[in-house]
Amino acid sequence: MFADLAQDIRYAFRSLLKNPVFSIVAAFTIALGIGANVVVFTLVERILLNPLPFRDPDRIVRMIHAYPEKGLSTWGVSQAMFAAHRSGHHSFDALAIYQNTGTILTGSGSAEFVQASRVTADFFNVFGVNAERGRTFAPDEETSGKENVAVLSHTLWLSRFGGDPQIVGKQITLSDVPVQVIGVMPASFQFPSPEIQLWTPLVLNPQAYTPFTMIAVGKLKQGLAVEAATADTTSVLLHAATENPKLIRSESPPPPGAGLKTIVTPLKEHMVGNVRNRLLIAQVAVGFVLLIACANVANLLLSRATRRTSEISLRLALGASPGRIIRQLLTESVVLAIVGAAAGVLFAYFCLRALTQIYAEGIPRIQEATIGGVVLVVTVAATLATGLLFGLIPAFRAYWLGVKGGMTEGQKGSASQGSRRLNSSLVVVQLALSLVLLIGAGLVLKSFQNLMRVEPGFDADKLLTMVIPVSKKKGSPEQQLAFYKALIDDLRTVPGVNNAAFASNVPFSGRQAVNGHFVEGVEYPGGVVPQAENKVVSPGYFKTMGITLLHGRDFDESDIFNDPATDAGRLVAIVDRNVAQTYWPGGNPLGKRIQPSGEETWFTIIGVVETVKEQNLATDALPHLYFTANQFGFAFGQTRDQNRMNVIVNSDNPSGIAPAIRERVRALDPDAPVYGVITMTENILKRMGALRLINFLLSVFSVIALLLAAIGTYGVMSVSVNSRAPEFAIRQALGAEPRRLLLSVLKQGLVLGAIGIGFGLVGSWGITRAISSQLFGVSTTDPIVFALTSAILVFVALLASFLPARRAARMDPAAVLRES
Repeated sequence: MFADLAQDIRYAFRSLLKNPVFSIVAAFTIALGIGANVVVFTLVERILLNPLPFRDPDRIVRMIHAYPEKGLSTWGVSQAMFAAHRSGHHSFDALAIYQNTGTILTGSGSAEFVQASRVTADFFNVFGVNAERGRTFAPDEETSGKENVAVLSHTLWLSRFGGDPQIVGKQITLSDVPVQVIGVMPASFQFPSPEIQLWTPLVLNPQAYTPFTMIAVGKLKQGLAVEAATADTTSVLLHAATENPKLIRSESPPPPGAGLKTIVTPLKEHMVGNVRNRLLIAQVAVGFVLLIACANVANLLLSRATRRTSEISLRLALGASPGRIIRQLLTESVVLAIVGAAAGVLFAYFCLRALTQIYAEGIPRIQEATIGGVVLVVTVAATLATGLLFGLIPAFRAYWLGVKGGMTEGQKGSASQGSRRLNSSLVVVQLALSLVLLIGAGLVLKSFQNLMRVEPGFDADKLLTMVIPVSKKKGSPEQQLAFYKALIDDLRTVPGVNNAAFASNVPFSGRQAVNGHFVEGVEYPGGVVPQAENKVVSPGYFKTMGITLLHGRDFDESDIFNDPATDAGRLVAIVDRNVAQTYWPGGNPLGKRIQPSGEETWFTIIGVVETVKEQNLATDALPHLYFTANQFGFAFGQTRDQNRMNVIVNSDNPSGIAPAIRERVRALDPDAPVYGVITMTENILKRMGALRLINFLLSVFSVIALLLAAIGTYGVMSVSVNSRAPEFAIRQALGAEPRRLLLSVLKQGLVLGAIGIGFGLVGSWGITRAISSQLFGVSTTDPIVFALTSAILVFVALLASFLPARRAARMDPAAVLRES
């Protein structure tokens, strides 16, 4: 049996080599189908199916809070809240909090700003990951005086310290503070994100009621469900808030039935939830591409089968069994599939490398997307199934034609009416599936265009942003602010710079400072206060950002706060349209007073600006409160050892001005690192990574599907013209005009396109429902998308039919009849 199989394989290769054009077209078609599937399945397998690279990953959860009565559907964790959870829970084997920050690394090279994470001592125990070198944090290292230690990421150890084997025990300098390296983590540990380069202890203060910017992670006790942990931690939170309302920034305990609760989510679900549905949609779409490829190759094999009837008749006459004939033909199909799949895997490898670079910061876990064993096993199975799928019908068809001995079909290489119907049916399938993909891609593309047309409230096209931190060792906060003011004044003189400013954070940076506020004269039952985005900005920020000043004035250098005893009345704030319309609809908010939670004094409103989209173009903007840096300092931009501000530059060429900006910063302070230099447009696109990925994939799959459908239609029409050549010759001999013959063939292609559109419109009902949650500002039955995609499909069908039609119109009747 193995000898027969080896003989069949050798014969299959010889047969394919004898028909190079057929083999190349078929292998290319399969490569497109298999390669596209390998790309998407690799993303699905690595991002969605592969467990997180931690010990007991299914037990690791993320915990935050929610307080709907305060307008907080999600609410971070404060140190005081965490202390209450850690002392009162019954759900976790280990519980920790972390806060992403940054620090200035100096020594052993130039100053470098590195992403860091402050964590409590149990952080690494949650993940069950030990240091590759040295150790992780001990419990007493989250107390004051013992916190000057650090654990390095594997990447930082290699890039900054050259993989020094003696790094453990050495001192490094973080924002001018000497810190001892106690460990290096393995390369596989990249939490909270791949950008984190080192971890330092968080000195836990149970009396720190703000800020609510931390996130808790825990390892559930064995066998405990997430729902049980949610109930337990919510009970702890409610009890602690009742005992001490300061935990929730309230003057009184939460009322009975309040929505205050914890949100406990499996860590993996949180990480991939935003991209899950989009990848599954892509997986379904790429399955359609493979089906189209199979139909296309089946059509090629059917056409080839007609020409091989004499060969098969001869082999049957010489004693070959029907099973051997069919097995040989199926072997050829499988060999063809294997050759195409090998090319497809190579194609997928390079595509994945490109995708992981383009979407490195927009898609979670995409850095892990490499073709592994599971993907290869599935690819082999899909290849064999594909070979059998597109080879089965042609194999039996070829055998049946051989049985008939080629008496009616094989001698002149013509196809019967039954063969043509089968060819046409497969083309209809291709056209229908192509239309489904076209409609899905069209809706997603239109949704993306609608989203990009949303006005964010500022001039994104002209903005360049960057983070510039300053060590707290470099003078007082006033002296550090003076550095930023001098920098801004200097940057405004750079050729090509229209304006410059600084702020505690900028839109679409991923960083927010949400806090409660009181409006003078407004009562808040139960002490539940509304929330708003708080931001510290320099004078000129609104002009630099292109944010419209609706009423009042901007901040200026006269807005200072030097002495609480004398300057309390000089505290000022600017609010956005949301705040103004909420509290003073139709009125004038200028001169009214507002107080941020945690502050003792009131701020007088001096201006109203336009509403700004802060982190998401598709959702309503949060209310905004703006304070001047001269009065609020680094309230929302400070960490243990350094202060930082985001510098914003307005330029007609924001990406081109970056080198000049770096030079000016270096000239002013060589030790001040410039980090996160990015245009605002790039920042917005980065935050839309998952949507851009599905938009790109569906568009590519639609183009591939159209190409394959065009090839299939061309093949069928060519076979039809060849089979009807005698008919066309006779009609021409009897006086038929060539134009009528051309229109006759085009009509046949148009009929195929119309039938394909009919089935495609029915099939599109399912995919439009599946992607409805991913759409913005577009209906799942958008008439423009449906009409345009149908017109494209008709055009492709007619274009693919034109060359065969022109050949039919130009054939020589005498030559055709003589050959017949």
